Amino acid sequence: MSKRTYGLLGAVLVIALMVNGAALAHDYKLTITNLMNDELLAPVLVAPIRADKYIFAKGYVSAEAEHQILTGDPAMLKDKIGRKAVVGHGSDGPPGVLLAPGKSISLTVSSGKGALRVIAIVAPTKVPDNFVTGTINLSSALPQTLDRYDIGHDEGRKQTEHVGTGAVRLVVSEM
Repeated sequence: MSKRTYGLLGAVLVIALMVNGAALAHDYKLTITNLMNDELLAPVLVAPIRADKYIFAKGYVSAEAEHQILTGDPAMLKDKIGRKAVVGHGSDGPPGVLLAPGKSISLTVSSGKGALRVIAIVAPTKVPDNFVTGTINLSSALPQTLDRYDIGHDEGRKQTEHVGTGAVRLVVSEM
């Protein structure tokens, strides 16, 4: 085969892979409900599971995730992860971006089949440095829940510790 033939075959392969990759991505609606009795959630960040390397570090969390957990602002973590990260806001409490107990928000994400990571802080009105997180399986039509964790920042231990189950409910639907 000539170099030109190899070049054409390579171009066709690249186009086929791009079309196939686009066909594998789907839009999903994620409905996130705060199940806690009397605590609010700060803005929620959703990212591909491969972004865990930007969220967790050696039994603790990354500097960007720590910033989100301590301040409620996911901007640094979103910037670190990039365009695949999506942030959703509630409309409650000062400053009007929190998610009150029993309330829900919906986000649209575009992803292939698989799992996504969801992370949000528990507003520090009762307990400091707590957050909820978990992975959601996009192929499951069943509701899923996120657990609650403490990063141990205010205690000085800086180790993530599980402190509760079922703080948030997630429902996934393909659009």
